[in-house]
Amino acid sequence: MVKLKDYPGKIDKINSIIEVAQRLFGIYGIEKVSMQEIAGELSLSKASLYYYFPDKESLYIAVIEKEQKEFLSKTTEQTLDISDPEEFLRQYAVMRLSFFRTLLNLSRLRSESFSNLKPVFSETVQNFREKEREIIGGVLEKGIKSGIFSDVDTCSTAYLFLDLLRGLRVATVNSKKQFYIEKEEYDNLLKKTIDFVEIFIKGLR
Repeated sequence: MVKLKDYPGKIDKINSIIEVAQRLFGIYGIEKVSMQEIAGELSLSKASLYYYFPDKESLYIAVIEKEQKEFLSKTTEQTLDISDPEEFLRQYAVMRLSFFRTLLNLSRLRSESFSNLKPVFSETVQNFREKEREIIGGVLEKGIKSGIFSDVDTCSTAYLFLDLLRGLRVATVNSKKQFYIEKEEYDNLLKKTIDFVEIFIKGLR
């Protein structure tokens, strides 16, 4: 990952590179986009692009980390006032699905199995998964302390919740030739997600 502090005065340039790469990777996927194409979109020489990002993988990680920060920031902001643990799980699942529909690079990478990922990507995904686990685990602990949820292993239960949400999305995406989810498919997936969360919450009581 490029460190902005290593390039004083170049933050705007680096952010522009990441934004263009985000758009191209989101549409076509990392495999079908070349560094030359990204440089061309920015009217940069390929050498200039490599000055900031030594390879396509490091640029893709910068894009993923940008989307991760956006996801966590928006999720935190929108759930800040939700005090009911059950309602938090409901809203988090719906917001998560909505964000993954627009943050295509993050969604694409999270749809891969860990065994299929390059080690450099696997670490990025695992770090994000752990941050989500901390959020959900904290909500479960709150629910247990307040007597709303029965006593469970919050760590493994949080992972289970996230993995099952991921499984619903992957089942929809993997049945398609393209990565995008159409409105009808999204509405169907949203209903399944809501139904799943209600079943999960009943199991926690």
